[in-house]
Amino acid sequence: MKTFRIALFIAACFLAFSTLFAQRDTNGIVQNRPNWRIEPFASFQLWSVYSMNHQVYNSQTKLYEKVDDRLNFIFRRARLGFRMQPYDRLRFNLIFAYDGAGKDVLNSSLGVANNGANPSFGLFDGFMDWRIKPQKESMFLTAGFFRPQVGRESITAAWTVASMEKSQTQNYLRQHIVGVGPGRVVGANLGGLLFNQSKKLVLNYNLGIFNPAYLSNNGQSTGQQYSPMLAYRAALSIGDPEMSQYAINYLMNFYGRRKGISLALDGTWQGRTDFFKTNTSLGGDVLLNYGVLNFDAEYHQLARTGQNGTQDISQKSWVGHLRGGLTFKLKKNGYLEPAFMLMRFRGAMSAFDQAQATKLRMFEGEDTSYDLGLNWHLQERRLKLLLHYTWRQGDLGAAAPGSTINEFFNQPGFGAIRRGDWLGLGLNAIF
Repeated sequence: MKTFRIALFIAACFLAFSTLFAQRDTNGIVQNRPNWRIEPFASFQLWSVYSMNHQVYNSQTKLYEKVDDRLNFIFRRARLGFRMQPYDRLRFNLIFAYDGAGKDVLNSSLGVANNGANPSFGLFDGFMDWRIKPQKESMFLTAGFFRPQVGRESITAAWTVASMEKSQTQNYLRQHIVGVGPGRVVGANLGGLLFNQSKKLVLNYNLGIFNPAYLSNNGQSTGQQYSPMLAYRAALSIGDPEMSQYAINYLMNFYGRRKGISLALDGTWQGRTDFFKTNTSLGGDVLLNYGVLNFDAEYHQLARTGQNGTQDISQKSWVGHLRGGLTFKLKKNGYLEPAFMLMRFRGAMSAFDQAQATKLRMFEGEDTSYDLGLNWHLQERRLKLLLHYTWRQGDLGAAAPGSTINEFFNQPGFGAIRRGDWLGLGLNAIF
């Protein structure tokens, strides 16, 4: 079965390259565009977060202890990047990040702390887009360090969503399929847009192969046993198109100009590694834009099979969210958007299932969050003020107190917690 999937991807690549070399004129691939230039850009989310009821686990007393409520100013996300298109059919993107600068590790909000004297700064995205068919949107090859095209929340920028924080739907999905929270790994993706004549039906397809990045004793590796991860997504837009030019980044809010719905199915498959026999995801998402209304929802089933001694084991979990907002145009100064979000994760709950899930390195228990807030879009997609409140709930199931089985009970860089609620005031900007 693994051989079949790899062969299928190789066949798709062969088709792409056959199409390329069947063309009479390939000069556009290597011929410089006149007056091309490097385009720099910067973006950040500068937030003030007031955390409440956050608790840490005391391994001596075996109890959770409340920490002081606190106000924390952070760069939740901060990016510096460059775009360039030196050739007619070849584009490059390079993005660096210093996310989490200033974050107190006992702040209730998500994300790792990057609060040293010199916050870390490193590569976040780096990839090229190659338009295989000249002047067509039907076939692109993307290669480099980027997000597999699975899960709308994962492949959509945080500056675009209506909630203050992105749904943890993306975090659980990313860590399940590639092993790291940011979700970026090295790979290649074949994708494009297929239109009908009226462009009221648009199919966005993607098929990719990637190197996963699971942590092992030897660093980032699948171990002695290796299988690539295959990813696929097909999204059908009905009505006004979601996009008219192919890209691997997506929008949520069209500021009243779209009346349409997008329905997507996606999934991943990976074969045997040192950690499991098979690793899969299967899910879908919906985006509805109709006048002032913007609504999105997503659901994924996450599954692994493996072996404990001579015993075959398997476990499943699921994660999803609902989110909606109404974007009202103001007479002056942009748009006002009240918005809400509900996210829920559920994994193994019984002692038997949790023992298997631990062996398979899967998240366990339950994690639920609610977000309610108001966004003031001062400039479309570029400048936004946010005021939101987030409630958190979690359940260990049969796991003992102090277990770090999901993101409600674990803070990277610290350890066992019970994550608190938080009130956030923020500025999101893109330059």
